[in-house]
Amino acid sequence: MSHSVKLHKSNEPIELSILSLSSGLALLEMFPSHGPELGLNDIGRMLDESKITVHRLVATLEARGYLERSTATGKYRLGARVFELGSCFQSQLDIRRAALPELTSLVEQTEQAAFLCVRDRDCALCVERVEGRHRAHIYALHMGERQPLHCGAAPRALLSGLSDAEILAYASRTGLPAFTPRTISTPKDILDDAHRTRSQGYVISNEDVSPGIGAIGSPVRDATGQVVASISVSGIAASYTPERISTLGGVVQAAARRVSLEMGFSGR
Repeated sequence: MSHSVKLHKSNEPIELSILSLSSGLALLEMFPSHGPELGLNDIGRMLDESKITVHRLVATLEARGYLERSTATGKYRLGARVFELGSCFQSQLDIRRAALPELTSLVEQTEQAAFLCVRDRDCALCVERVEGRHRAHIYALHMGERQPLHCGAAPRALLSGLSDAEILAYASRTGLPAFTPRTISTPKDILDDAHRTRSQGYVISNEDVSPGIGAIGSPVRDATGQVVASISVSGIAASYTPERISTLGGVVQAAARRVSLEMGFSGR
């Protein structure tokens, strides 16, 4: 039986890295039941690990902000980074809760499929979807699916919330791959598209993801004014006449604004 393993960038065996990750997560998971503070001896006993391993785990988690040491007791408690991640998760739950009635209303008004997306690095992640009257299987973005930020209505609405410098960095990093001949594929065009979205309040997707499919999306903002999500409707592109686009754009933008207000956005 061979014991050889491939090495990753830190020259640490992958199996050892997985064990370290598992132990680190197990350490963090102790706090809800055994916290709010834990000493090194307590951690070592519950993990059944050596002092050297415990010191290494704690030092790593402390350096990354997941643990912090109390100057009064010398014990460890959860750090600010855990709170940040929890707040991010709670924010997504709040967005889904606030957006679902609006998505349902959009479907009733437009007979289109409606979507809620949040940014996940260079992609838009679909976290909610309400089917349109015609349950066609040609629509993109099922629950849990991702789409690049430069194509599609909901993704491009999210992209408009980035600064111009961030958008150009995204373009350089990804290369803006084209999915159809209508996919925006140059840095200038994606920057112009973001400016247009900011100005009119919604973005139009016209067969830039899938032939025959159109969509309208608008950004959702939180209490700080930052774009934290986007909502969109999607249907058959042939039905998206200029008049229809204008109507759908106003409806989607109004829905996104109501969700934004629910998220604490002041409207200014």
